[in-house]
Amino acid sequence: MIRIILVLLFIFKISASFSHSQLSEILPKDNVTYVKVPSQINMKFNSLVKLVKIVMIRVDNKEKINLDLTSLSDRAKEHTLPMPKLSSGKYRIEWRALSPDGHIIKGKSDFEVK
Repeated sequence: MIRIILVLLFIFKISASFSHSQLSEILPKDNVTYVKVPSQINMKFNSLVKLVKIVMIRVDNKEKINLDLTSLSDRAKEHTLPMPKLSSGKYRIEWRALSPDGHIIKGKSDFEVK
């Protein structure tokens, strides 16, 4: 019985290592107020992902902010975009990415500019 449990734990550990990618860091950071806006949007993942969607929205009026997506690479652990000029207000970055195992992962980052 102990051998079966150990085998199952070993299998679970292996399958967990091949699970979906995760975002490990994003700039601008979630729930942070900036006096000086970061010069770029930076997203770091724990494996190679392909960003399939990234949008920025001004929260108060639902205005979509244009992003320059030309610097995005196909698959990477880190994706960087230039930050557009922003006025004071609350913003949200919403993103979706394709992980190496073919699953879609998604997230958001809300931040404020003073």
